[in-house]
Amino acid sequence: MGQRITIVGPGAVGATLASAFAASDAEVSLLGRPGPHLDTIAAQGLALRGKEQGSEQRYWFPTAHDAGRLPVPDLAVLCVKSRHMLPAARSVRTWIARGTDVLVVANGVPWWLPSTAEDTGADPVLRSVDPDGELLALLPAERVMAGVAHFSSIVDGPGEVTHVSGDRLIIGDPEGGVSDRVTRCAAALSAGPVHPEPSADIRRDIWEKLLGNVNLNPVSALTGATVLDILDDPDVRRVCAAMFEETAAVGAALGINSAMTADERLAIARRLGGFRTSMLQDADRGRPLELDALVGAVRELARRTGVRSPSLDAVHGLLALRERVRGTARTPGTARTPGT
Repeated sequence: MGQRITIVGPGAVGATLASAFAASDAEVSLLGRPGPHLDTIAAQGLALRGKEQGSEQRYWFPTAHDAGRLPVPDLAVLCVKSRHMLPAARSVRTWIARGTDVLVVANGVPWWLPSTAEDTGADPVLRSVDPDGELLALLPAERVMAGVAHFSSIVDGPGEVTHVSGDRLIIGDPEGGVSDRVTRCAAALSAGPVHPEPSADIRRDIWEKLLGNVNLNPVSALTGATVLDILDDPDVRRVCAAMFEETAAVGAALGINSAMTADERLAIARRLGGFRTSMLQDADRGRPLELDALVGAVRELARRTGVRSPSLDAVHGLLALRERVRGTARTPGTARTPGT
């Protein structure tokens, strides 16, 4: 057997990575929240459909809701939404204390970023995603690897996942360079459907993906539009380009530079077709949005570095208000009639 690896959060991305690690002879287990998805995997296995039509494979992995019921892994891979990152880190704190390597695959600005930059002020805590600094205390930059996923998968139903497109996972250390742990992690993915790419500058890779998510995701959730709908509207496209420019300026102020232009990044999105962004899919299903990780954190860093961010501020404010109103509408007893 190869490395002992536990996927924390076996949703669409986590399940795809579980199959990729298993293909390289790793001993894979799954740690997740109680519910139909994990229960079905435990009882019937994980059904993973490949990008080719008709391609399906079933995997049998040990599963648990409690980390104490699984052996201490060599590597824990956290594949959870930003709002679940702190509970996930708490759940594996014993593993962290015992030296388990940690790879975090998530969208948005990571909690550790200010601690690796020189121009964010005296406070190393990114308050928009880690209000009390507990996440930074549990998982400081030197204890984690970061993964940037350039593939798309969806959960079709409990225990069923389809790998839709893409096959890249960029892996790197927050503090730069390519360490032995990054090399080990890449080796453990060498035979699967996801191709690892060790990076000596993972902060740049994170920011370049953010440049494509910081605008299209919130604008799509706010309007209900597909990416092509957004890009075909000249006025809305200009808003997205302005959000790109503001985010790029924040990155440059942090020492994270990209040669990509707004036109180039939006052209990449156009080539993917009229898809519904992940944030729009969450909005459609009534799920909380990763607004702070994708936009709020950039606004916080803009204030710290003195970068103006009017477009980011406007879109964030509108979508945050939409979420508050939506939350109020879902709460019994809060509706009011005119004149009351």
